[in-house]
Amino acid sequence: MTEISDFGQQLGGFLSGIFANGGTSSGAFQPDPQAEIEVRQLLSDLQTAFAERNTAYILDSLADDFTTYELGARDGRPLVITDKAAMREYLETLYPGDGQTQTKSISATRVVATSTMGLTLEGGDVVIAHTDGTFEHQPLNASAIAVRTEDGWKWVHWHMSEAAPRFRVNANGVPVDLHTGQPLPAGGTGTD
Repeated sequence: MTEISDFGQQLGGFLSGIFANGGTSSGAFQPDPQAEIEVRQLLSDLQTAFAERNTAYILDSLADDFTTYELGARDGRPLVITDKAAMREYLETLYPGDGQTQTKSISATRVVATSTMGLTLEGGDVVIAHTDGTFEHQPLNASAIAVRTEDGWKWVHWHMSEAAPRFRVNANGVPVDLHTGQPLPAGGTGTD
């Protein structure tokens, strides 16, 4: 049996319990406060790893049966990644360029967990400070599922999507062109 061979059954029971009256439908969902703390810590550690460009930690935090990673791509189609080699390559595209910094104001809006599975919901903003003094914002929403393995909690699924269009502002908070950082003509929004 693999780490998540019964993933569908676990997820079905988990979600039916969450959305049932009081979260106790036929005993399927048994919240575990300690597991919730552990999943919150896993999420915090993941966010730290992204901030520190710690690709090795990020890849190690994935379950062997990692199923997919989806991100609303610029062309409107999701990007699906199902193996760690492809994830390593993709992660390199997420880090800010030379002279840029990245700040994430992302918070877990909800974390629920049983003794074997956890679900996180996040919302926030990723801000890249460009070398020209402008700031690019990407509001986002995310959800993730973690499973308890023999090696501790691991991510089995992530999904991220844009919460609003990306935009860029100058140091005074005035919108500028998303791609060039130049001032916008009157009435311009600077979004993509």
